[in-house]
Amino acid sequence: MQGTYLLSTLLIISFILWPEETADALTTVSVKIQIYFINLRLRWAAWRMYRSLVKICKEVGFPAPGPFVFIDLWDRESLD
Repeated sequence: MQGTYLLSTLLIISFILWPEETADALTTVSVKIQIYFINLRLRWAAWRMYRSLVKICKEVGFPAPGPFVFIDLWDRESLD
């Protein structure tokens, strides 16, 4: 409980002394957390689709696809 009070106090003091820098830091942390969870959801969806593709290939008699490979969002090339 004391840690929560300490963190809240430090955050308030930080906002008072450096409002723009603190807002930028909190925004950066928030965006990184969102990207991390989006990446996890995409990985899970891609793995489920891969498993269903393997199952369909096995049922139809086609050879199994290659191993599952997922490239994280931050490792992908941009489309620019």
